[in-house]
Amino acid sequence: MVPVDIRTLLLGADRKRARQWSIGAGILFVASLLYFAVVRIADFRLLDAVLWWQGYAVLLTVFVAVQAYSNGGIGVSWLLVFAAVAGVILNYGGIALTMGKPGLPWLIGYAIVGSVVAAAILGTLGFGIGTAVRRITR
Repeated sequence: MVPVDIRTLLLGADRKRARQWSIGAGILFVASLLYFAVVRIADFRLLDAVLWWQGYAVLLTVFVAVQAYSNGGIGVSWLLVFAAVAGVILNYGGIALTMGKPGLPWLIGYAIVGSVVAAAILGTLGFGIGTAVRRITR
């Protein structure tokens, strides 16, 4: 059995690169929040083609795989997905489709739960892909 350093598993091999990716997660949160706010306000029909959940999930998984390939931290992978999905949900992405809009405490709860679930699924998947590609190519 190979000994595993928990800190390296969560943050990756390079601490500086992990910090850069963490800043990138903050930027991704703000970009996701602003992008989906503009889309909701603009009501431009052509944008509907690029807003499919499947496409967003695939792009996010590829982005996480790139991070895992470059640094290899599963905690950073989870953080990237959590930030991106939280930005979407806080703009009522997929929420209030069949009922009235929830209040702020409910919305924050939905964002936390939805982001944790998405991070567990997409973050782990992207991490696995990126790590596998890194091990195959090196």
